[in-house]
Amino acid sequence: MSIPHNNMGPPPAGPPPSPNNGPPLVVRPNGPAPRSMEELCQSSIDERGRPIAPIPIQAMDFGLRHHMIQQVQNTCQFHRLPGDDANRHIDKFLEITQHMNQNRVSDNALRLSLFPYSLTHHAIAWYDRLPRNSIHSFDDMMRKFLSKHFPPSIVTKLRNEITKFEQKPHESLFEAWERYKLSIDRCPNHKMLLVTQIDTFYNGLTLSHRDTINAAAGGTFMQKCYPINLIHYTTIIFTNMLENNKKT
Repeated sequence: MSIPHNNMGPPPAGPPPSPNNGPPLVVRPNGPAPRSMEELCQSSIDERGRPIAPIPIQAMDFGLRHHMIQQVQNTCQFHRLPGDDANRHIDKFLEITQHMNQNRVSDNALRLSLFPYSLTHHAIAWYDRLPRNSIHSFDDMMRKFLSKHFPPSIVTKLRNEITKFEQKPHESLFEAWERYKLSIDRCPNHKMLLVTQIDTFYNGLTLSHRDTINAAAGGTFMQKCYPINLIHYTTIIFTNMLENNKKT
């Protein structure tokens, strides 16, 4: 008696086909349960929270004092508006908080906790969008703050204002000096030596105002020999001369 030959072959591998011709069943014996697109689009509670990571503090009852928050909010606010100076904001914040202290709370922890209260409008919106627990120290906060509000493109622009300085038509010597000093103040990382700054300013002046400086220096300013304390000497020359010639 012959045995009927089966031409169907071995059964197909994988999950059995769905009886209603829909998508095949997903089998995940060792993984998370499948979730719908709606569930996947909902943020997890683990993704929520403030950008500042937990700070080690020895004090058991640490809490920012109201007068500290109020002082920062009343005297040191950064809006991220055109003309706002990120470096000056940091300097002002450090000046305000240098005498603030709480027992068993480090300066790093106190400043890090207070800094968000110095931000408002677009600046606080930027801070709120930072990843959770992405900031671990005050220095870390400063790096992120300056990276956003004082990026390399601004540094390059301000440095060019210094290195390519030229006195404007009808601008007095005093006005040119004040504008040049403001450009230097706005770019603390210009990396220019003082002698280079002075040379740049001098050569950016009109010929008549260079003659004024030469006369005040008792000869050609850039060819004279100066004492070792160049900073003190040039400060005296420029300050005295420019204060006396504000309208020249």
